[in-house]
Amino acid sequence: MKHIWLALFALMVFVPPAIHAAPIIWTGPTTNFAQTAATTPPQADVLVAGKVSLTRNGSKGLYNTNVDLFASPGLPTPSDTEWAFGALSGYATLSYQDFDSLRNGDLNSVLINGGPMVCHLVNEDIYLSVRFTKWGKGGGLIAYTRSTPAPPPTVSITAPTTNAIFAAPANVSITANASVSSGSVTNVQFFANANSVGSKQTAPFTITANGLGAGAYALKAVATAAGISATSAPVNISVVTPVETSLSAEPATVDNQFVFSYSSTPGLRYEVDISSNLFNWNPVSTNVATDNTSFFTNPISGDGNYYRVGRLPNP
Repeated sequence: MKHIWLALFALMVFVPPAIHAAPIIWTGPTTNFAQTAATTPPQADVLVAGKVSLTRNGSKGLYNTNVDLFASPGLPTPSDTEWAFGALSGYATLSYQDFDSLRNGDLNSVLINGGPMVCHLVNEDIYLSVRFTKWGKGGGLIAYTRSTPAPPPTVSITAPTTNAIFAAPANVSITANASVSSGSVTNVQFFANANSVGSKQTAPFTITANGLGAGAYALKAVATAAGISATSAPVNISVVTPVETSLSAEPATVDNQFVFSYSSTPGLRYEVDISSNLFNWNPVSTNVATDNTSFFTNPISGDGNYYRVGRLPNP
């Protein structure tokens, strides 16, 4: 029995947990829907195009025109929905039921006097607030106020800057600003071209894309808030293979200036250091190379000096 228990325990440990996407909460401004006339087909409120549209037709109940042909007592319409009385802020703890089961004598009184409701669009996992203001007795028109999708977040990449150049292999720090007018940003996913390079769930939204090889990259950030996502404008960078840095074989003196050249890679940063004893070095020039060969000029002093050139690390 001991060996059997150990085998079962190992299976339980290594089974990965199920992953559930977060529900979408419609916390945007409210909108009003009101049937103003009996028409064929009846006026409908489109919540999710092609999936959920709510209407009432004459004496029949509420139904989803995208799924249901009609509604009548005894049918749990509208399809793809469940309902509860309560505030949207408490959606997770409410008790939901199908719409037809709300009938308890006078449905008009139940809906109008019952207070705010929450409608759950089951397949889409969307929660929205609904407050009925009209339900015609014995048939008739309906009206209600409901919440709308929250506005999408705004997101932009602030670093690196567009057209930045890095030496391969490059570890590139990427920072994004992301915000939303209502609620909070819950995730920012970063991409280099089509490949995800990391994500952050809380500010500051900064990650490092490690080991980028030589090539062109379009960096993007996708911010998500209340289940709604927005994508930043791309920031284009380049990663290049740097040449080996070497000094020119024959430095020269021109007009009391000491001049030499060194090999360089356009777009990368280089530093020239000076020393009088080969032990203590001080920077005298930092530049971003614009060509394959860069030049350095410094006044000739009375004392002899030594120079060295090095490529600076990626920012």
